[in-house]
Amino acid sequence: MIEARANAPIQSALALSEIAKAVIPSGAKIHPATLMFQAIRIEVNNELGEIEGLLDALEKNHCKGTVVSLISFHSLEDRLVKNRFKQWAKSCICEAQAMRCTCGKNHAIGKAFASKPVIATQKELKENKRSRSAKLRSFRFSRDV
Repeated sequence: MIEARANAPIQSALALSEIAKAVIPSGAKIHPATLMFQAIRIEVNNELGEIEGLLDALEKNHCKGTVVSLISFHSLEDRLVKNRFKQWAKSCICEAQAMRCTCGKNHAIGKAFASKPVIATQKELKENKRSRSAKLRSFRFSRDV
């Protein structure tokens, strides 16, 4: 990739895609450039930072009974949402190596609707192939901040 850029600036997405094809091992289903373009988009748009900011704001400003549902489109996003929902649902925040709980076990601020995300059905996949990567997770806040 560096050699290709040294000869002349990369002028198009097609040119970048061809370079990716030459240097990234080909996967069975996904074009070699797909993950590279996804990584560039995630970084340029600060997508993970935006999700973190949203989750922080929800944690600080939620109301009792509020339900939040988030759709993620790749594993990095989904991991952030899943882990935050788990953290919010934890009653005990004591260290794992603590002999006994000293925190009072009253730190949960709600509960996730399910441990597994909702994903597209086979029928939905036939109608919309892009839905294959979408994962829906929902959380209900049970107490005010």
